[in-house]
Amino acid sequence: MAHISGKAGRVYGGALLVENCEDVWDAGTAASVISVVTGKVGTYCVRDTTTTLGASTLMMTEVIAPGTLAAYDGVYFWYRSSVNQIAGDTALLLDDTAACASPLEVLNLPALTAATWKQCFSRFADPSLLTAIISIGLRQVTDLADGTFDIDDIEALKEIDGIKSWTLDYTADTLDATDFDDAGIRAHIIGQSGWSGSFEGYKDTTPLGIGSEVYLVLGESTTAYQNWIGKAIITACHPSTSHEGIVSYSYDFLGTGALQSPNA
Repeated sequence: MAHISGKAGRVYGGALLVENCEDVWDAGTAASVISVVTGKVGTYCVRDTTTTLGASTLMMTEVIAPGTLAAYDGVYFWYRSSVNQIAGDTALLLDDTAACASPLEVLNLPALTAATWKQCFSRFADPSLLTAIISIGLRQVTDLADGTFDIDDIEALKEIDGIKSWTLDYTADTLDATDFDDAGIRAHIIGQSGWSGSFEGYKDTTPLGIGSEVYLVLGESTTAYQNWIGKAIITACHPSTSHEGIVSYSYDFLGTGALQSPNA
């Protein structure tokens, strides 16, 4: 893989619920069955079970009511496919017309391992166009044959302005499992894993509050899908200033739940 420049990395947080995926969506133009099954957030997720779907086919759509997403920079969601997918095989749609008839945003989904939930994040191409969104949908771009496709907890996220750097510690505990059979040589097993870190930058708009749980996306670069994604608790805020007059803030966070690593 070519080297990636991190000079355009970003941090995204906050959230606006776009769709909770707790009820059945409407069928698109495909031969498929729409239902709900056990999800990742809340009780359910939406499932499209396809039969001879075909390429460039609208799988399912839903009426949504957030109205404008112009103040947001991207969308986060959980996604699962029963078949392996490469980046761009499916896409999430946002539209100001019913049933995603002429989508304003077409957000390609990343590569997926079959039957495995993945936290996904896609950055909007032009948020200023998203002032009257009324429908969301899922499109199969490549013919993936028959399968099930699940989506849950769709949230719009904002870039945290002024941030200039971030660090992440992703660690696993090791537990001492030595017993007499090891004849004096230590043995270990893997314990719990966890993640934490910090980000810092200049004051720009209202500072984040501590003790809040946030959706957090740590962007490595502008390269698609190069993001660390998860939910975290903001544990500390460290404001500072200097005689030059620049006010800076740094934040510490502690991850809660799964951390999604970037695609290769």
